[in-house]
Amino acid sequence: MEIKETERNIIINVAAGGVCTININPVSRPIPPPPALDEAYVPPPANPKVYFYMTVDGKPAGMIVMELFADTTPRTAENFRALCTGEKGMGKLGKPLHYKGSIIHGVDPGYMISGGDIIDGGKGNGGECIYDSRFFEVENFIRKHDGPGVLSMWNRGRNSTGSQFMIHVRANPDLDDECVVFGQVVQGMDVVTSIMDMSTSTSVPVAVISNCGQIS
Repeated sequence: MEIKETERNIIINVAAGGVCTININPVSRPIPPPPALDEAYVPPPANPKVYFYMTVDGKPAGMIVMELFADTTPRTAENFRALCTGEKGMGKLGKPLHYKGSIIHGVDPGYMISGGDIIDGGKGNGGECIYDSRFFEVENFIRKHDGPGVLSMWNRGRNSTGSQFMIHVRANPDLDDECVVFGQVVQGMDVVTSIMDMSTSTSVPVAVISNCGQIS
């Protein structure tokens, strides 16, 4: 048996006087068009970022930038975002719904700093949300207190989320099923730790959110 290759075919001589031709070229098939784009599809917006400008004992201390997890905790993230911008104006108790001018009222070295009491002069006893009632529900516990820079809301129970928040400097899993994680510090953890480092067993520096707002 003799086998010959040509440009397009293989010719196999199977017997004297007999030729069998096999075409091995693939048959060209049209490429299907790509699926039509769904013009109604709108991609989800990026998580917003907000900032605090901090002063400590009257001196500039730097800026803290936080990403808010609107993708998993939309109501909690929106509450915090609006409290940063102050766009909601006056609250139900006659105080501005705004973090500007409020203080960091709690420092727990090696653990967290706490702020957001916009009602009771920064004593850590008051707060108010942007929604219809003074407080709103604990949203969910999807995100965890899994490392430095985690931002979560302080509460006194299932329906007591207001304006008080915590910024953690380490993982705190004991709070995972108690406090809603809704954000993460993306810039300025050195500012957080400097506020913490300046505290002592007898005094806490007067750390003030001198300005705040939304970046994106």
